[in-house]
Parts: sequence; structure tokens; C-alpha cells
Amino acid sequence: MNIKFIYSVILGCTLSTASAQTLTPVFKEVDCGQILFRNSTSFTVELRNNTAQTVRIKEVDTGCGCTAADYDKGDIMPGGIAKIKLTFDGKQLGYFFRTLRVTDSSSSTPAEINLRGQVVSKLVNYSGDYPCKLGVLLTDVDNIEFDDVNKGQRLVQEMHIMNPTNQNVQPTALRLPPYLKVETYPAILGPKQKGLVTVTLKSNELRDYGLTQTSFYLAKNPSDKVSADKEITVSAVLLPPAVAKDDISRPYAARLTMSADELDMTALARKSKAKGEIIITNNGRSVLNISKLQMFTSGLEVQLGKALLEPGESTKLKVTGYAKELRKSKRRPRIIMITNDPDRQKVIITIKK
Repeated sequence: MNIKFIYSVILGCTLSTASAQTLTPVFKEVDCGQILFRNSTSFTVELRNNTAQTVRIKEVDTGCGCTAADYDKGDIMPGGIAKIKLTFDGKQLGYFFRTLRVTDSSSSTPAEINLRGQVVSKLVNYSGDYPCKLGVLLTDVDNIEFDDVNKGQRLVQEMHIMNPTNQNVQPTALRLPPYLKVETYPAILGPKQKGLVTVTLKSNELRDYGLTQTSFYLAKNPSDKVSADKEITVSAVLLPPAVAKDDISRPYAARLTMSADELDMTALARKSKAKGEIIITNNGRSVLNISKLQMFTSGLEVQLGKALLEPGESTKLKVTGYAKELRKSKRRPRIIMITNDPDRQKVIITIKK
């Protein structure tokens, strides 16, 4: 092999390595969220020096005249973080997308960060509290419920979120079941920034009628670990197909009645357990089928005398509540029954404690 050729290949590789990026974006894409029309807003992007040498930022190209950049001109040590404060002037309504290019003193190849957002005429802000702490993040809820779901629906619940730290975070849903989709807006939350998390239920992915419960974990970034303090509980009640109102057999259907639809267990405030009882009667003209009997929380024990009731027949539903277990649950203590009564396909029994 030609020695000159080998030398030129080695030299080419050396030159290529020397001109490679030195600063690497902590997040390659930043969602700036909503920006008020004819107003300015500031946010910070970060780049890490992943080399063994000290570098400086030489040039920042914001991609347009409506975005100004302010950054430290000093040395960035190996492993150190460079912060660039960007101030965006909302001169034009609508969505925007542009690329920020940062060139440092030891590389001719700029590091690129994609910026996106929306300039709006009116900000949609959340002014409520954030009572729930999920890891380092704060949210307004940590339990989500989808009630009265019909097959084929895509339902959305919203969570308001805040980053109370002094660092950028990328809220990420971990251990998400296939029937849920989670999106965060903006995707990157800057220090003290507020945002919105949407949780979408894809009901076609649910397998069984009745109650389905799960959890996912809201982490500060994709590499964060799952832990109990980041848990968000989710429940969905999928209804069976409804009986048509003009169905000729409807007058002959089963009819469920109950002696109560709430059980008073306020005694749990001073006792370790409490008991209650409900009488269930079929006042219809065909067999009543209680096909599902489920609890929204642990800490409840139920006993149903019969699941199939002939016309005029009654049975007892006995419920025991345990204080210690119920105190631990994020969910409201309730019992759900799925029946073939066309007017009461879903029956909820609440527990007052």
C-alpha cells in the first residue's frame, strides 16, 4: 500500500477530529412555549464541554434579528456548562422554528440547538397551586381519572407542572402503558418555568370493560430513575356497549335498585376498621347480572352474596374498610359495579371517611 496514501488518511482523520464539536447541547431542542405578542421573554440554553481542554464561546448565531443572545465570554472548563441567555421579541403572531448555532474557540463546526414556540395574542396561564411534588417537579394533581369511557374515544386530561429548580428539565413519562400517551408543553422547562402535561387515553387499547388502573412516573429527564415519589396513578372506566333506547326488549330488562349508594365510614378516623352493608334488588323482568365488582383503592374488602339475581330477588353487598390502607391511597375510595341494567350499566358506591 502507498505510504503517502496512509499518511494522508491519518492526517485527514486528525484534522476531522480537531474540527469536531467541542460543546454539546444539553438539550438539542428547546420548546420556548407561549410568548406574548409584542413582548419579549427570556430563557436559557446549556452546552457542555465534553473535552479535556478549556474552550470559549466564539460566536452565537440566533438565526434571526428578533432573538438576542447573552453569554459568558470566559473560559469553559472540561466538563463545565456554558449557559446562553436568549431574549426573544414576539413581533409576529404564530408558530416559529429556528436553529441556534454556537461556535467555540477550538472548533469550526457549530453546535446546533433547535428552538420552537408560539407567539400568541393572549397567554393561557395556570394561576392555581402545585400541591403535589413528583421528584423535583411540582404538579397540581398526582391522580388522573377517566370516567364513562366508550370504546373508540380518545380522551385527554391535563396536568399543570412547574420546575422549581435552577436547572433546565425535560419532563419525561416512564413506564407508560400502551393505552396512554403523555406530552409536555413546553418540552423543556427552564428554571421556575410553568408548563402543561396532557395525558391521552386511547380507549381502543383497553382490553376489558370496567375499571382499569395503572401508574406511570414523571421524571425530570429521560435518564432519571423510577421511584415511588414520582408516581402518577391513572384509572379508566370502560363502559360496555349501551342498550339502544328503542330496543324492543328494553321494558323487559333487569332493573337494579340499592338501599344506598354511599357508605358512611367516618368511624375510620378513630377506629382501625369499619363495616357497611347495602341491599341490592332486581326490580326488573329479566335476570340482573353484576358482571364486575371492583375497588378503586386498596383498603376495601367486599363480599357480594350473588352476582345473578332473578326478578324480585335481593342480595347483600358487605364492605369492610381498613383505615391504615385507605390513608395511603391517592385515589378516592369507591366501589364500581358493571351490570346489564340498561340505565345503570356503571354503578359507583362512594365511601365517606
